[in-house]
Amino acid sequence: EHDDDVSSFVYRSTVPLDADRLEEFFGSIVQIYGAAMLRYKGVLNLAGVECRMIFQGVHMIFGADVGKPWRSDETRETKIVFIGRQLPQDLLRQGLDACINTEQKNR
Repeated sequence: EHDDDVSSFVYRSTVPLDADRLEEFFGSIVQIYGAAMLRYKGVLNLAGVECRMIFQGVHMIFGADVGKPWRSDETRETKIVFIGRQLPQDLLRQGLDACINTEQKNR
């Protein structure tokens, strides 16, 4: 049975994210939208971390594991895929943009 209100979208950013802000953001967003967040996963580019972080979650449970180190010749990019029911895309994008590490912004 196909559920019409299930959709997906991708968030991308090449600017490093702040780990503490990101954890705080996801901690609060899953309290509100966790039931609608069927699956979310991706790769995180965190400020001050030389390895990519592999991120995944289902509903209100999420976590990250250390992945491979970034190569010097590759673009460090955060990419998160969200799958859910009537997810507030704009709110999620704005919240993630607010997690950008401000010390990195001017570089």
